Amino acid sequence: MTKNLIFLLIVLLSSSAFAKSPCADIRGKQSYPPLNITGGAVCFVQEAISDDKTGAPSGLDGISLYYISNGNVPVKANGRGLLYDETPGEIVDAFSMNVGRDHREEIFVIHSMDVRDSLVEPNSSGKFYSVSVFYPSGNTLLRDDHASDWFGADYSWLSDGKRVIYKFPYQSKKDVQQAIESPFALFMIDNGNIPVRVKSKSYLFEEPNVRSETKKYLIVGDQAAVEQITAGWCQVNYLGGTRPIKMWLMCSALDVEAQAKK
Repeated sequence: MTKNLIFLLIVLLSSSAFAKSPCADIRGKQSYPPLNITGGAVCFVQEAISDDKTGAPSGLDGISLYYISNGNVPVKANGRGLLYDETPGEIVDAFSMNVGRDHREEIFVIHSMDVRDSLVEPNSSGKFYSVSVFYPSGNTLLRDDHASDWFGADYSWLSDGKRVIYKFPYQSKKDVQQAIESPFALFMIDNGNIPVRVKSKSYLFEEPNVRSETKKYLIVGDQAAVEQITAGWCQVNYLGGTRPIKMWLMCSALDVEAQAKK
């Protein structure tokens, strides 16, 4: 009985170890385990990047997404792929969620890469993060540019030489889930405006980055409307001064008006 049990365990372990991955037939290194979604499987493959104009190999590698729909042949995702530099970087996490009013299944890919020393921003982590969003359509994946731009990309942190003044807000699955549940998530789907109130004195920026800081600022209680969002930055339209102001500040400095009144 004992010998039979040992033999059965060996067979089960062997069959599990040699079970074929749905992505095994795609040429290239598997950069992340296959992601099973409702209609099939998503594969993450490291492969050579070709020059957009000439089609010749660039000498660099990137990570591409492939979709295997209901056992069909793998199809490379449409749209811009994941960021790359001297290396293809790595996928921190990849998962699917049903989002929006129609509960469409979307694939979220959190990616990071080390920026080469000659290009790295001073007083930064040197590690660049991004969140890319895709959704299945027929037998392929399409990049959701609107949602991807909403999450954006930036260094994991930036400092002024003394303290951290910015952190990329979506570095984990939990961060992404919380963002999708926030009132600002409306901008992932469509444009518009959301009334907000300033929580603390906040300097304004010409662009959504710390290098474009100005001497202008809003104070506690100032009311404005958010019109655009990327990488944790909110573009606000402020009408409370002598002239309208349309500039950027960090979304963490704002309360949505409905919440501010609670």
